[in-house]
Amino acid sequence: MALAVAALSVAALPASAGADGGGGAAAPNGRTPAPNGSTTAPDGATSPTKPTRRARALLTAFELRRTHLFLGGRAARVRFTLSCRRPVAIRLHVLRAGDRARVATIELGALAAGRHSVPFTGLEASPLPEGRYLLHLAGRDLRRGPSASSTAEIRLSSHAFPIAGSFAWGGVDARFGALRKGHRHQGQDLPSVEGTPVVAPHAGLVEAVGYQARGAGHYVVLDGDDEDYDYVFMHLRTGSTTVEQGDRVRTGQRIAEVGSTGESSGPHLHFEVWVGGWYSGGQPIDPLPLLRDWA
Repeated sequence: MALAVAALSVAALPASAGADGGGGAAAPNGRTPAPNGSTTAPDGATSPTKPTRRARALLTAFELRRTHLFLGGRAARVRFTLSCRRPVAIRLHVLRAGDRARVATIELGALAAGRHSVPFTGLEASPLPEGRYLLHLAGRDLRRGPSASSTAEIRLSSHAFPIAGSFAWGGVDARFGALRKGHRHQGQDLPSVEGTPVVAPHAGLVEAVGYQARGAGHYVVLDGDDEDYDYVFMHLRTGSTTVEQGDRVRTGQRIAEVGSTGESSGPHLHFEVWVGGWYSGGQPIDPLPLLRDWA
């Protein structure tokens, strides 16, 4: 009976009480601490401690104000806000709108907390084909806030319609090849309100800026980049031309306004497309199919 009482007294000692040999008391779960912070099972095996949680970032705002982008034109800007304790790696995925297949990934690097704005041109990797795409912000440690989106749709076009406003196609007299006094019409007339912006259909070099009282009025000739087209704009409003010979322009950039200068019966843009140089070895073509496609 005395032996039983002695054994019970030893079992009741607190865990911090150790024997003279310094072995220490057993942990409540039967495992003993290992020197590296892991625990040792009774059979001698060790199990690592629980890993520290990875830092997370919260996307609290996301927007894309420009939803129609011209390749070679002004960049769209992706704006977003992050909340995080330290920088996290962020990337922008470009997906086809139809099937959400990924066509490009733009690495934005490690970004800190705060507001960010990054440009998107569609030329970051290689020129994207015309069409509709989704821009999706992502990151291994990024999660979306309850009121924030992470995806926006954008449309990419290689050319801009030359009138940035309302217009009409005109009648048969407005067409390419229509009879004129002593010649045939070499372009397409697009009636519009005087002062409506005229823009560059494609990025390029301004080859000529001039005035012809008995014909074109104020006019501009643009040589398109990476294509064998010269674009010609006639009857422009007096004082509205914003470019000079030798200037480089972006797709969609404003170059003048619709007017009625020269031999003109009313406000309209006379628009020509030449394959090859304008009056320097090239030939005018009917611009209507191109205009309908751009519209």
